[in-house]
Amino acid sequence: MLANLLPGLRDVRAPLSAGCIWLLTLWMIVEHRVPTREQARGVWASLYRLGGLMGPAALLASAAFAAYLIGAMLMVRVATVNVQEARKTARLRNIQMALTPRVSKLAFDDLVSFLQAQGRVPIPKPNEIRDPRREQGEQGLVNLVARDVLGETRQLRIKLLIANYDLFNEYDRAVGEAEFRKNVGYSLVGLAAALIWLYSPWWALMLIVPFRLYIAGVGSERIANDVIIQAVVAGLLEPATLTGAAGLPAVPVERGP
Repeated sequence: MLANLLPGLRDVRAPLSAGCIWLLTLWMIVEHRVPTREQARGVWASLYRLGGLMGPAALLASAAFAAYLIGAMLMVRVATVNVQEARKTARLRNIQMALTPRVSKLAFDDLVSFLQAQGRVPIPKPNEIRDPRREQGEQGLVNLVARDVLGETRQLRIKLLIANYDLFNEYDRAVGEAEFRKNVGYSLVGLAAALIWLYSPWWALMLIVPFRLYIAGVGSERIANDVIIQAVVAGLLEPATLTGAAGLPAVPVERGP
């Protein structure tokens, strides 16, 4: 039963946690403008009366719901660029700088071996003198394949759920961790900015915490991407990038010199 609840809890955790921090930030900014119970008039007086009727538990639940709404509206999802954006970027920027996907070196090397086995990337011959421009082009091709595959994550995650639930749970856990750490980090930046503005520049030291959280979030995002790449390499998933399905041109097979 707990295993069935975990995906839902992961979806709630990030927006609720980040929303609480955003709500705290908002309170610190507007606190001095909120009248006391004795000075309250109009809407503020109605809110005070409502709070007295509801009780502490209901007020806490209402605050949590408001925090969740704020967090959901400001939520930053973990996602990569889609196929069209990847190709557009390839025309405008250097391939190695702009299109290097967030995957580990092990997963990237496994993808290279997978593409070589399919004949889509040439296998280097022993003692062969490699042309640097061709090697850079092959590297760019693998980068594009990885980015295009990760751009199909919305479709592939459903296929992964059907193919292997345990592997999907590992992917979903990594995505949940990445979203939690990144969104809490972003909200802490907002809180630190408010504290610097309202009180003292020394609160800038607090920015170390969101920076570390962001780095940890990138690591979790890399783990999630590795799961997708390894599932493709293992044959559990067939992305449209390689099959040419759904109107997407497939990555060409190497035809030799």
